[in-house]
Amino acid sequence: MLNLINYPTNCFSPSYQQIVNSFYTETKDMLAKGSSPLFVLEGTEKLIKEELVRCVWFGQHIKKEALYTDDGLRMEVLSPGRWNSEGGPDFKHAEILLEGKGLTKGNVEVHVFTSDWTKHQHYKQETYNTVCLHIVMWNDTDGKYVKNLAGQLIPQLTLSKYLDIELDDLVDAIDVESYLKGERINPGHCQTEIKNQNLSEQWIGRFLDYAGDERILQKAKRYEKWVEKSPFEQTLYEAIMESLGYKNNKAPFLTLASRMPLETIRYLVPEDAPIQEKKLGTQALLLGMAGLLPQQGNSMTTHDSEAANYINNIEHAWNAIQTKIDKAPMAKTEWTYAGMRPANFPERRIAAMANILSECSSYGIFRHILNAFEKPFLCRKQGIEDYQEDNKTMEMLIENIQSLFLDIQDSFWSYRYTFAGKKLVKPQKLLGKERISNIFINVIIPILLVYARRHNDIKLEKILHLAYRNYKPLSVTSVTKFMENRILGQSKASKKIVNSARRQQGLYQIFKDFCENDNVSCNKCALYLSMVKQ
Repeated sequence: MLNLINYPTNCFSPSYQQIVNSFYTETKDMLAKGSSPLFVLEGTEKLIKEELVRCVWFGQHIKKEALYTDDGLRMEVLSPGRWNSEGGPDFKHAEILLEGKGLTKGNVEVHVFTSDWTKHQHYKQETYNTVCLHIVMWNDTDGKYVKNLAGQLIPQLTLSKYLDIELDDLVDAIDVESYLKGERINPGHCQTEIKNQNLSEQWIGRFLDYAGDERILQKAKRYEKWVEKSPFEQTLYEAIMESLGYKNNKAPFLTLASRMPLETIRYLVPEDAPIQEKKLGTQALLLGMAGLLPQQGNSMTTHDSEAANYINNIEHAWNAIQTKIDKAPMAKTEWTYAGMRPANFPERRIAAMANILSECSSYGIFRHILNAFEKPFLCRKQGIEDYQEDNKTMEMLIENIQSLFLDIQDSFWSYRYTFAGKKLVKPQKLLGKERISNIFINVIIPILLVYARRHNDIKLEKILHLAYRNYKPLSVTSVTKFMENRILGQSKASKKIVNSARRQQGLYQIFKDFCENDNVSCNKCALYLSMVKQ
């Protein structure tokens, strides 16, 4: 069994990646030789389930407006086809428009890699002569198409070029439960080995801690690239906006943040204006640029005098400002409402963000949150090490930061779901606790970690880590439920061990790296190998 006690615990440790790499040092050599790696190291494509790629294609989680086949043909998807649960191609009766070829009908075959077409020997199978399009996540052969048994060239589309959200967010955006639901969750080799070796809860928890740290480190790497192009203030703003667009609205929210950056908002909305005037002006800017105001072609039904007054004021503010903006507004068609609770409609979340920015306009949302992390410790003479177990301090810190989002109110949107909707009897929160928890863990902590490391602020990094360690688990998802059953089995043991968001995030990391990976069997998983290592 691997000795985890010697690994660091008081910072965002890279121990998980070190453990994984120690078992897979030959991966790059295997890739060079063309064989399937056990694990994909940083800098190479990540292996995912073919089932997930099918979901991406079927759900059209791609930027559909500018698709090109690998041989350079412009294409448009009219229908992804009907899901085939039997033998043969993955989708039947698909319809696509191909440049120079017009309407093309046929079946679609989906793979993770281009080379899978050959590995699965489809070029020898007559059934696959009906395939009109080959869908892959990554092209690992540089080939522009594949051939069927008849020798015909089949155009190919590489999805990784056109994903509408980050690959790491796909599991969150796609209902993973759709292919886990109803299936018996067999215990992994890890669960069996835990029982055989009578492993302590401390050992298991420590491994999950390191895996949870890795998940934050990977998110930090993503935001580090953003910071290279924009200031921290703008990066945090864009990342929060993206997170407000849970699932299908991530891309349009991010687009809105880039079209209406903080610098422009500050220029157009006077900082010394009364708070209500700032809120209305910022709402007008964001909702107008989003293309969601009633005057922008959105149908309206009858509404009460209060709604009429608000609409008149916000559209008047937009009309006065839009002449100073050199960017075209978005269209309402870019926003998704299907399958969404009215409380989470884009208009309400945009209004919430506008109010948050207005409340923090004097020194900015980034500085506001940064000060909140530092304040509890600046007023104490003792060092931060004295507060590693001070749960109350951490709880107060977290509550203070989250209150910026949870306590936000609006005289109109707290009582409305839409511009024309009936006024609610009781006010509804503009942002829910679950969404704010996700923003805190997946946005605020990794971005501030990038800031701390850029400024060599060890104290801030430790505070961030303490907050992460002390954050209670988020809502159970299909992935965390699956992983708890697969690794730990008993619900009592799961609740006792997975007692923090950090460990919960560790479950996600292991799932993404191993359990979700068709090319990695249980006995090649780093968690299992760490148990059996002598």
